[in-house]
Amino acid sequence: MKKIILSILIAAISVNLSYASDFRKIANPDYSIELMFNYPIYKRPSQKVRTQAAKILYEELKNEHRSLDFMMYGIYGQPRIFNQIVRLCNNPDIEFRGIVDVNTRGKNDYADTHKLKSLCKCIKTDFATKDEMQEYYDKQKKLGYLMHNKVFVFSNDHVWTGSTNISSTCSGGFNANVSYLIKDKTVADLYRKEIIQMYDQEKFHIDKQKVYAKDLVLSDGTLLDIYFAPNEKILTEAIIPSFKTAKKSIYVAMFYFTNKHILEELINAQKRGVDVKVIVDASFAKDFNYYINRMREAKIPVKVENWAGKMHCKLAVIDDDTTLTGSLNWTHSAVNYNDENFLKIKSSRIASETIKYFSALWGSIPDKWLYAIPSAEGIDSKYSCHDGIDNDHNGLTDKDDPKCHLKRIK
Repeated sequence: MKKIILSILIAAISVNLSYASDFRKIANPDYSIELMFNYPIYKRPSQKVRTQAAKILYEELKNEHRSLDFMMYGIYGQPRIFNQIVRLCNNPDIEFRGIVDVNTRGKNDYADTHKLKSLCKCIKTDFATKDEMQEYYDKQKKLGYLMHNKVFVFSNDHVWTGSTNISSTCSGGFNANVSYLIKDKTVADLYRKEIIQMYDQEKFHIDKQKVYAKDLVLSDGTLLDIYFAPNEKILTEAIIPSFKTAKKSIYVAMFYFTNKHILEELINAQKRGVDVKVIVDASFAKDFNYYINRMREAKIPVKVENWAGKMHCKLAVIDDDTTLTGSLNWTHSAVNYNDENFLKIKSSRIASETIKYFSALWGSIPDKWLYAIPSAEGIDSKYSCHDGIDNDHNGLTDKDDPKCHLKRIK
């Protein structure tokens, strides 16, 4: 019986994914923002361009002949997208700016990033040298400072952004993600301004000028606020006020969530009768179960995903008209140290579609994980013992992990 129920749930999500994959074919061309949802139904990561987000990004890159600006965490296992970036960076007629992250060892966690940088000499990192990076860290006594954006800006004033990394697990379709194609010149110019101050002026993280814009009115009437981190206004002007004024519902799908101010506002909203629901990632829940327990003690329903792929969204939808999204996890480091982008979108259409997405994700997770925390790798999480990924980051993968040999407790 359980196998039948699971098959029905997977089939239901597959229908939604099929709809999402075809969305651009039927999207209203007058929409200023196209939505790209990815449902975690695949059993393994992939190097194929198989998600809606990857397909749209690849199409934009393939059709680009004048300029490309991007800032991204890194790239891994997406050869078709990789090759399009190389094509553009080596074309002297293309105006090209590209920025990627380096970590505390002067490396990027995604292996293909270094290959891309060797083929595209014009790509810059958020730290020019290891000495510079160490000096920066020592100055703040803080190890963090990620280039964590996932942003491409094209000459047709289209901006591709959201939570999707360019990797076999994210754009390859394994993780849950949401991305956006914003079609607006003012928005594109704002993103270019952020990229230019990093690329041309080599100002990153806390050294940057704060760039943001509020109450932008897009062609279809969508209202948009855009913030680039580090910027405390993301909390004080966008996230906290949105939760304080929520009247009906707050639905959260979040990868990492350790901000205590946001936690308290969610609890306050629940106390005043707002319908609050939260989905978090299993690897996060294992390491930061304090936040899960606090919400559950406050009677907030919290589901911990038991997919193999990650809950990689950074997403909240409030009432019937407001969506908070972008690359930004709800952590102190993300708001105060990382290079990130954050969107507050006022649109009933986008909120409605996002609620449908959240509901599908919520329904795919068994109710038992409202009360417990599944292991990210092991018999609790379907496909995780056969996906080739070390999901719980313990150095053991699939059959080498003892948790994949335990018997399920009924």
